[in-house]
Amino acid sequence: MTTEEYIAKQHAKLAQLATGKPIAIAAQDTHVKMVERIFEDGKAANGSKHKYNDSDPLYVNPKNSPKNFPKKGKDGKTKFKNGKDHKTGYFDSYKDFRQSIGRETGFVNLNLFGILQSDFAKGVVKLDNLKYVSTVTNEANKVKIEANNTYFQLNKSERENFIDIAHFEALEILR
Repeated sequence: MTTEEYIAKQHAKLAQLATGKPIAIAAQDTHVKMVERIFEDGKAANGSKHKYNDSDPLYVNPKNSPKNFPKKGKDGKTKFKNGKDHKTGYFDSYKDFRQSIGRETGFVNLNLFGILQSDFAKGVVKLDNLKYVSTVTNEANKVKIEANNTYFQLNKSERENFIDIAHFEALEILR
């Protein structure tokens, strides 16, 4: 290989690095790990698993539930004194509601309908060749993320994963 060929080869490698390919792969891989931690393991960024409220009663409209449940009042009756049907269901707590529709209750699982998980899972957005952000497009999901921000932060392991993957991919280009 001539000096000119070697220099051209090195320029091609630098051009490939400039496309941000190592960063793109690292961002996507780290985002997948974050999705798994949040939606499958139910862990906040600090590794803790939060518990559901099991003391504050609430009424839920069946339209706001992924599964149907009996409409009833606090007293367990399906009709008011005036004979009209209840339009909501009474639950002793949010944990009780989730349990009645067959959802996880041992720890906070941010997947009720699957809308937030689906939106967040596809949410790696390229800002430029070296900048990516995990986000959602649905405005209601942005509110959910703000309310649960302890989950939607990178933890130490995810940061290390990002660096390791970016480093590995950069070295693969430079070989």
